Amino acid sequence: MIAVTPTPSQPTPDVPFFTPRQDPPTGTALPEDGKNIAAAFRPLTIRGTTFINRIFVSPMCQYSCRDGFLTDYHVAHYGQFAIRGAALVTIEMTAVTPSGRNTPQDSGLYSDEHIAPLKRVADVIKSQGKQVAIQLGHAGRKASVQPPWIGLDVVADSDGGFAAEVKGPTEEGWNGNYAKPGALSVAEIKEIVEAYGKAAARAVKAGVRIIAVHGAHGYLIHSFASPATNTRGDEYGGTFENRVMFGLEIVKSIRANIPKDALLFWRISAVDWLEPGEGWEIEDTVRYAAMLRDAGVDLLDVSSGGTDRRQKVQLSPGYQIPFAEAVKRAVPGLYVSTVGWIRDGVMVNEIIEKEKADVVSIAREFLRDPNFVYRVAREVGQKVKWLDQYHRAPYGGANVESTTVISTEVEVHRDVIREHEKQVGNKYAN
Repeated sequence: MIAVTPTPSQPTPDVPFFTPRQDPPTGTALPEDGKNIAAAFRPLTIRGTTFINRIFVSPMCQYSCRDGFLTDYHVAHYGQFAIRGAALVTIEMTAVTPSGRNTPQDSGLYSDEHIAPLKRVADVIKSQGKQVAIQLGHAGRKASVQPPWIGLDVVADSDGGFAAEVKGPTEEGWNGNYAKPGALSVAEIKEIVEAYGKAAARAVKAGVRIIAVHGAHGYLIHSFASPATNTRGDEYGGTFENRVMFGLEIVKSIRANIPKDALLFWRISAVDWLEPGEGWEIEDTVRYAAMLRDAGVDLLDVSSGGTDRRQKVQLSPGYQIPFAEAVKRAVPGLYVSTVGWIRDGVMVNEIIEKEKADVVSIAREFLRDPNFVYRVAREVGQKVKWLDQYHRAPYGGANVESTTVISTEVEVHRDVIREHEKQVGNKYAN
């Protein structure tokens, strides 16, 4: 008699294609008798949205779009992180207006036509039981440049550039290689604020219910907030309250265009890395964080620098963690993420365990090693779920030679599992 499997492979619900349901999703901690779950793998729930662990994929520009449209490249790029255990995958900075693109190849969400390709990427991420976010932004005076591997110079109009449309809080440019910006009028500021709200509404239509805003690294929002770059004399310049008003209006615009249970994240540069009194400082970040929380921001992603070329960044492993910790200690009711030069599992786990931040956002280390979540698990001794379809090649476990009993008399290496029944353990990463 042919053996019949009692439970057939179940499809993932609510996606427009078949893929086996991961139950539980990859990267989920698996309880073991007598052991506590490692801090980095404890679930986190915000506004009813649950993240299976505390390791997020940070947004990273890929400069691989034409006219703002995501492509098959992005399906492959973002999908690899979703199938390999990351709790949240955030799609790269996506411009809310055409002239808000950092490069002509940036992602965009300034047209309804952008919704369908975004949904395709989002569906792949969600099919693995993971959360998906999109980072909305406006490059401001850093717009219309080449991708970094070409040289971050202004792009000629003949090559798709739009230097004449580049705008900032004032007419001061980032440096001599970038376009000289025009100063935004109050009417133009209001249009950009509205564009953020419209882009957020499009994201929701694409199935993305976590909106992240890029308010750091010298892009438009940051350049308005910092006294190093905002010397305006109107209601959007001068005092601290005036300089942060642009960002707060964006929060209000987004919140008005998304469901109440949708999440809103915000990336901030904690300091400008300038001499004291010359730019944005950690005290400004703490003050602003409380205002963002009260306006409707759920999580602050704490980075640093990028608005003034005179900056002197003090790089070292985990160099931005103290900024995140300062916000977490001072601003209750606001979730905090840390990011930057975090490369090993022990550091990731310690950040969460010692409550220096609520989550850890990883960027370049995921590019080097898409299995970073499993590396963290192995380094901290946490057993986690592995992808069902990859059961023959478990991360840190034994290899599988066949789905049937091996009948050969040839000696098999000790790491090879000989019988089908013994493959069950390969659903886990050790």
